[in-house]
Amino acid sequence: MLTRPKPARLAAGAAATVLAFTGVSGGGTAGATDRSEGLRVFAEEPGHLVPGNVDQSESLIVDSVLYAGLVRYDPRTLQPVNVQAESITPSADQRVWTIRLKRGLTFHNGEPVNADAYIRAWNYTAYGPNHQANNDFFHSIQGFADLQEGPAAGAGQPPAPPRAKALSGLRKVDGRTFKVTLSEPYSGFRTMLGYIGFHPMAKACLAHIEACDEKPIGNGPYRIEKWEHNKVIRTVRFDRYKGDKGKSPRITFKLMSNVSDGYAAYEKGELDVIRKLLPGDKLQEARQKYPHQLIEVPMASLQRIAFPTYDARFKDKRIRQAISMAVDRKALVDTIYHGAHEPARGFVSPVFPGARPSCQYCVYDPEKARQLLAEAGGWHGGTLELWTNSGADHQVWMAALGEQLKRNLGIDYVVKADLPYSQYVDKIHTNGMTGMFRSGWNSDYPSMENFLTPLYGKNGSTAVTGWTDPRFDELVAEGNSAPTPDQAIAYYQRAEDLVAEDMPAMPVWYVKGSTLHSAAYTNVVVNPVGGEPVLAGITRK
Repeated sequence: MLTRPKPARLAAGAAATVLAFTGVSGGGTAGATDRSEGLRVFAEEPGHLVPGNVDQSESLIVDSVLYAGLVRYDPRTLQPVNVQAESITPSADQRVWTIRLKRGLTFHNGEPVNADAYIRAWNYTAYGPNHQANNDFFHSIQGFADLQEGPAAGAGQPPAPPRAKALSGLRKVDGRTFKVTLSEPYSGFRTMLGYIGFHPMAKACLAHIEACDEKPIGNGPYRIEKWEHNKVIRTVRFDRYKGDKGKSPRITFKLMSNVSDGYAAYEKGELDVIRKLLPGDKLQEARQKYPHQLIEVPMASLQRIAFPTYDARFKDKRIRQAISMAVDRKALVDTIYHGAHEPARGFVSPVFPGARPSCQYCVYDPEKARQLLAEAGGWHGGTLELWTNSGADHQVWMAALGEQLKRNLGIDYVVKADLPYSQYVDKIHTNGMTGMFRSGWNSDYPSMENFLTPLYGKNGSTAVTGWTDPRFDELVAEGNSAPTPDQAIAYYQRAEDLVAEDMPAMPVWYVKGSTLHSAAYTNVVVNPVGGEPVLAGITRK
């Protein structure tokens, strides 16, 4: 998938370093609040709220208080911590997983959250004709292929219906227990289960999906009261929630068109939390005006430029290596984003276990870049096209990158930014790119594997460069079947090294996000996975 928009500042002393990394903040001096609305949070209009169809940040932040899953990710260690699960136990070969739920769990309408609730949700999302955004997350469960539509019998004909309606790899054991059989071993399956696509579904929702998308029947610490589209989403604390109780009696999402409007509202005392990357000028201003209320946290997110290796001009890896070494990543970050991001030195976010500076061709070295280009016979591909989608201002930094290539390698360029996002994604996924193209990535769960398989695996959901290597797939498979996630890391690192040598894409920067909060609140913790504040834990002073 392409980037889903998802977020310290290091101060002197070891304690400050720990607080900065985990995004914990307290203190501050400004910010009037309206207690009748509880915690007021900036958001843009969500697309969907049914978990199986949620794949963008504005939906994720709302669902983070409406729903609870089997596990959550500890913001300090990034390890999965049981929430609704009492236990998640793998078989010796990591292929069959037994999931047992805690007692007394309920949805907001009083229905039990039991084994049926999870099986119901997973089957609905995995069933291809339902067209759920998180469908592909269930590809590792046995029987997934049978739930997908087949090719049409002929031109103008509908696709062939699926062979089954339920995953054969899901089996109910009792009211609180179910087993999951994977098509292949995967030691990181428990970690994967923290992603929102694996959350449960109430039986009442299954009968009325559209109504449930409008007014979700969740199982989290807050329940929805009302969604006034493009204006506000109001939630109230669900006092029968069995997990950690929400600290604020209400959380109100103020829906605005952009984060600049949110910043203006914050300055007028109309918002308590802004949880998206501020524009460069506003970020600079916030650093000076609200140093105790601004949290900048490295995210599990990477901005990268992909090469269409299916294009003959980019076949020689030395061309790709040369272009990467001709880019001054620090200059891009400092000039365009006022140092808000971190120049990339590898293919995996540095907040994840196992990440390291694996990319030798990410070092800025114009002389070496020119040498590599000469060894490859030079650039004879004409004007280099640099592609990005319209409407997000990516063309600004892409043009700055193009200027570096022109100066360091003598390659003329043109930025192509005329396609809206949906058309841009279609062009990428149909091997239609005629030049280098922006292809960012936000990880969905904290594992190196999630930065590797989707982007570079043979059947990866966003393997859009045309590059494949059987050795890569074998190493990832060995990591997946390792006895523990920690033991898998060595295999994932070796797979990453293959990517780092061939450079089918070049990492540009690791994304950092900013969260600005009112001085009236404390215990603001930002999780690097998703880069969002843990809203339910934010406490009024």
